[in-house]
Amino acid sequence: MKPNWNTNQSLALGSSRNNPGATHSRRSKWLGLVAAAVSLTAAPAMAATWVGYMNVFNTAAGTKGGYVFGSAWGVADLKTTVSVLGSGMDQLILQPNYNTYADNAGDAFWRNNDGAGPDGNKWMEANTYVETASIAVSTFSFSGIVGSFTLNSNYVAEAFIKVLDPNSGYATVLNDRVALPASGAFEIHSDLANYQGMILQTGFTIEGLNANPDAEASLGNVTVTVVPEPSAALLGVLGLAGILRRRRN
Repeated sequence: MKPNWNTNQSLALGSSRNNPGATHSRRSKWLGLVAAAVSLTAAPAMAATWVGYMNVFNTAAGTKGGYVFGSAWGVADLKTTVSVLGSGMDQLILQPNYNTYADNAGDAFWRNNDGAGPDGNKWMEANTYVETASIAVSTFSFSGIVGSFTLNSNYVAEAFIKVLDPNSGYATVLNDRVALPASGAFEIHSDLANYQGMILQTGFTIEGLNANPDAEASLGNVTVTVVPEPSAALLGVLGLAGILRRRRN
């Protein structure tokens, strides 16, 4: 599932007409710089970019009710676990939210039955995503592989590509979504031509009641591996390689 970076077809390495030996040396050094650029781009640093945001809703007979508030949350608090696999790929374990129930004993806002429980009292929309501050591509694909899906059927797990317009109060102007499958691959492909300069978010949502930690084993989770978009990775590599080449010249 690694990106197919064929630099030999994309980069002009110069002519060997006058000095084949010198050209071979230059070519070797140039390919070394490209290899360094690829190594930097593919380094397992993607996990540091994942961020969290929680939207909280009231419940209506155990379903999603009216919006209450939204705020940035720590990824671990959502509850999402991120592991770096390397080659630009990350593994995420997506679960229902537990800390709002666990940390608020007797609080009727977060627990049902006037705070006694045993269930949660708020509908949680936990978003784990990577954000790009300014869109500069015309299309984008977000894909991955679901390795395990044991999530309770009362919860919804989706992947998304969103666009927010900072000039319109950060309104969501694109919201392409797909339900995560029980296993196997998923992909979202979005046309971003009309959203240049806006904010891009790509990631996952888990929706459902905030949960009692005592039920964690029975409520399950979704394990998904995120595959980087080859075109985006290649553009980054070629751009860095071009800078290195200009500096050498």
